[in-house]
Amino acid sequence: MELAPKIKSDKFQCPHCQVVSQQHWFDVNSCSETVTSILKHFFYDYRVNIRDYKQEAIADFINGVEAVINRQMREFVPRGFSVATCSTCGQVSLWVNEEIVYPKQTPVAPPNADMEQEIQDLYLEASTIVIDSPKGATALLRLALQLLLKQLGKSGKNINNDIKELVADGLSPKIQQALDLLRVVGNNAVHPGQIDLDDGRDIALKLFHVLNFIADEMITKPKELDLLYVDVVPEETKMHINERDGK
Repeated sequence: MELAPKIKSDKFQCPHCQVVSQQHWFDVNSCSETVTSILKHFFYDYRVNIRDYKQEAIADFINGVEAVINRQMREFVPRGFSVATCSTCGQVSLWVNEEIVYPKQTPVAPPNADMEQEIQDLYLEASTIVIDSPKGATALLRLALQLLLKQLGKSGKNINNDIKELVADGLSPKIQQALDLLRVVGNNAVHPGQIDLDDGRDIALKLFHVLNFIADEMITKPKELDLLYVDVVPEETKMHINERDGK
């Protein structure tokens, strides 16, 4: 179950702990209500122990203070500013003019877990800046691709040459397209070319999927197939297969 964060929603998926949790809101109005509530409770015991004719005076006093609080509180809590506190992890999200500003929202899938940690770190770093700097995120993904090619056994020094070697090794045309797509767009982020990335957020967001796709096709799926082969095919059958193939 996923509920995207929404202003004044009682429950949504916390951007910190990712749990769909109850949210407690604070803004200028709720702040005034809280202070007034404390004031009324503070006077309650006192009010019930005095003569009736004084009750009206105390009520007038509280109403006057409430009016002052509502008016003055806006000098301390800006209009349009809200805070939501997650009931599960206790972390807060900050909102300005009905838009969440903290933590940064990164609509990007997690990195493929089979990529080396350094590559995953670059992927996550790129995801934190993609909304504000698509060009910077794309440049980081280009570096991640370079390291991924090194993980795949290539030099990692020249992306174009590494792709050329993979193609010579029988690389799937679809994966070649994915590699070149990330290479070309990434090159334009580092060295301005024909692709305009100044407002290329949609392009940058798609490149995260492309990098995961490459890792999934070239690392994860082959690894899963190898494990399945080892677990399922009997040893005697493996020997016959090796004899058949001259191994």
